Amino acid sequence: MTGTYATDPATAAHSTAFEIAYDAANAARRALYSQAAAFAAHLVREHLPEAAALTIDADARELHEVLDAHGRTLWHAPSSAGHGLPDSTVDEVDGILRDAIPFGNLPNAAGWRIAPQGLPYRTVPLPELPASKTSRPAPAPDRAQAHVYGESAVVHAAITPGVGSFILGGVRNERETRDRVRAAIVNSGYDWPAGRITVTVDTGTDQPAGTANDLAIACAILGAAGHYGPDALTRTALIGELGLDGRVRPAVDVPDRIRTAQKAGYLNFIVPAADFDEASRNSNVTVLGAATLGTALNFLKEMAEAW
Repeated sequence: MTGTYATDPATAAHSTAFEIAYDAANAARRALYSQAAAFAAHLVREHLPEAAALTIDADARELHEVLDAHGRTLWHAPSSAGHGLPDSTVDEVDGILRDAIPFGNLPNAAGWRIAPQGLPYRTVPLPELPASKTSRPAPAPDRAQAHVYGESAVVHAAITPGVGSFILGGVRNERETRDRVRAAIVNSGYDWPAGRITVTVDTGTDQPAGTANDLAIACAILGAAGHYGPDALTRTALIGELGLDGRVRPAVDVPDRIRTAQKAGYLNFIVPAADFDEASRNSNVTVLGAATLGTALNFLKEMAEAW
């Protein structure tokens, strides 16, 4: 607050009263945010007892995702709608946010920092979990990594210890791609890896990669997390966009993409199931069609065992 200087007893009295009210308002705002986080924690933990933080959309004043203490996603909007958290609970949390956020000063008064996804998303730390409700998942490896050839691009994923985060570079619409890949992995039944996840997509040009690299990004992350042997990735190219539910969506010009990868030395391909018939006409390569992320991962596991 800007200081005021009394020039007479009346001014001094008003100045003091204003300072007291100002301090009380700040204290009330901090208490409001603290109680908002506690209330949201109570509602969410009725259904997701390991919830440790929320990611919110501060502009829309809506719940975006629920994370555990290791940064793993327990619930994600909109892909988890109706699963994990009842819609009625989500509506209640959204109501809390709509009531609290207009009071402003989220970084200082509330301590709600900018989330890894960037603005308008913010992280809301929840009150500490009771010891009986905490879990002890395996720690993140010192360093795990995987390389995979996607749609005319090389994807590199690395997982290192640290606060849970997901950094993605080299693609168009980074935020949408992060959300889509994370949702596809979680909704396919896999745990989101603990630790700091860094993914780079290198097209070898100044142009960012497109959505047909989704499948490669997701499989690189799961490979770095140890879901299958890395040898399968070094010999296989993956093509396909992912839906939020983990389905592999059809891609454009798959035969041309295969020919491009073939020139780079790749002879094994996993493509969207809908594109399999057209892609398999190339008799010089081996093509597998996957309808879901889980199917693609099973193919990679089988390849790793065979090799």
